[in-house]
Amino acid sequence: MPHTLDPGPAPETGATSVPRRTPTPAPILGLVLLAAVVGLALRLAYGDVRMQEPPARRGGWRSRASIEAPLSRVAWLHDEQLYYLSTAVNAFRGRGFVPDYNTVQDGVYVPPPMQSLFILSVFRAAGRLVEPFTLLAIQAVIAAGMVILAAAIGRHVVSWPAGVAFAFFVAVFPDFVYWTGYLFTESNYLAALALLVLLLVLWAEAPRTGLAVAASLCLGLLNLQRANTLLLGPTLAVFALAALRRRGLTAALAFLLVPVLVLVPWLARNLRLYGEPIWVSSNAGVHLYLANHPGLDPRATPYLEQIMARGEGLVPPLERRLRNPDGKLRVTYYAYSRRYAAKVREYVLQEPLHFARNLVIKFANQFVLVQSGPRAAWPIFNSEAAYRALHRVVLAGGLLGLAVTLLRRPSVAVALCAVMFAYFAATGALSILVEDGRYNVTLKFFLLLFLATGAASALRRPASG
Repeated sequence: MPHTLDPGPAPETGATSVPRRTPTPAPILGLVLLAAVVGLALRLAYGDVRMQEPPARRGGWRSRASIEAPLSRVAWLHDEQLYYLSTAVNAFRGRGFVPDYNTVQDGVYVPPPMQSLFILSVFRAAGRLVEPFTLLAIQAVIAAGMVILAAAIGRHVVSWPAGVAFAFFVAVFPDFVYWTGYLFTESNYLAALALLVLLLVLWAEAPRTGLAVAASLCLGLLNLQRANTLLLGPTLAVFALAALRRRGLTAALAFLLVPVLVLVPWLARNLRLYGEPIWVSSNAGVHLYLANHPGLDPRATPYLEQIMARGEGLVPPLERRLRNPDGKLRVTYYAYSRRYAAKVREYVLQEPLHFARNLVIKFANQFVLVQSGPRAAWPIFNSEAAYRALHRVVLAGGLLGLAVTLLRRPSVAVALCAVMFAYFAATGALSILVEDGRYNVTLKFFLLLFLATGAASALRRPASG
C-alpha cells in the first residue's frame, strides 16, 4: 500500500519497507503494449500527413532564413526552423550551437537547448542530415515510451486498471498525437514529464534518496526543454517537508539543489560565449510582460496572438530606445528581456489589484476556453463541436476524478500529483494562452491521469482490515 499523508515514525535515513510486488499479469502487459502500439501508429500516421504539406513561402524577415535539403522539403513552422532545427543544423555543420533567428532578426537570442540537442543527436548518429520524417518518427517512438510510463504512473498511484486506462488515454488523445508531428518542445517535454512523474510517484511510495536524486536530475533536464518547471523544485521541496517532515529533508535538498546543478553547464556556456547569465533561455522577461502588463484585459484578448496583432503588448518608448530604425535590436535579447522583466516588477508593485484580477481570469481561461480548434490527428476532431465536447469531458471528468482519487486513495503519491497539477495551473496563469493550446497541454496530461485514477478508485472495493 502507498504511504499515507501521515506515514508515522521511521528512521531518519529514509529507509522504509517496500511492499512485495506480485508479477504483472500477462494480459495487463499485453494491453499496455497494445496502447503503446496504437499510440505509435497514430503518431506515425499523423507525421506522414504532415509530410505532405508543401514548403510554404513566407514573407518578411523569416524568408531570409533558409534550410538545406533534405530538411527543406517540409513546411517547418517559425519556432521549429528558426529556433530548434537551425540550431542543430548549424552545430552539425560546425557553425556553432546557435539559431538562425540571430542572423535574420534580433541580436543574440538563446532558446532552450534540449530540443535542438535531440535533433543534433539524430544527425550525429546518422552522420548526416536526415529526412524530415525520420525526426518525427523518432519523436513518435519516444511518445510511445511515454504511453508505457503513463501505465506505470496509474498503476503506482492507484492500480493496474487505472494504469491501463491512462495509457490508452495518452495514446489516443488528439493533442498529444498532434504535437508529435512538430519539432516544437511539447512532445518530448511530455515524455520527460511522464518520466518525472513516475520517479516522483515511486519516491512517494518509498521515499529513498536515490529516487529523489533521479527525479531531480530529470527535472533539471526538463527545465532545459521548457522553463516553466523552474519553480517546481522548490515546490517539491516544500511538499517533501510537509508530507514526510524530517524524513523528507534529504529529498527536499535534492529537489532544491540538483536541478540547479544540472543547469550550471548551460549557464557557464552562455557566460563564456555571451557574458550573460542565461540559465535556460533569453526571452522570459518579454513573454512575462506580454502576459502581465497594465493594458492587458484577458477577457477581451485571452491569446498571445491577439495581443501581438493589436500591438497592445510592447512598450513604444522602450522599443524606440532598444531598436534601430530597421527594427533590429541594439542590445542582446537577454538585455532586452531584462528591461521588460523590470517593467513587470514595476507593474506588479504599482497595480497589484489589476495584476491579481488578471491572474484569476487567466487561471480560469486555461480551463474554460478551448485553446485550439480541430485536431487533424483524428478525423473526427475536424469537427469543432467534437473537439469542444472532448475538452469539456476531459475537464469535468479530470476534476471529478481528482476529487474521487483524493477521497478514496489519500496517499502521498496522490497528493503529489495534485500538487503538481496545481503548480502547472498556477504558473500557467502567469503566462498567457496561445491559440494552438501548446502552452498548457501539461494540464491535460494530469486531467487524463485523474480521469483514469478517479474511475479506477470509484470502481475498486475498499480494502478490508
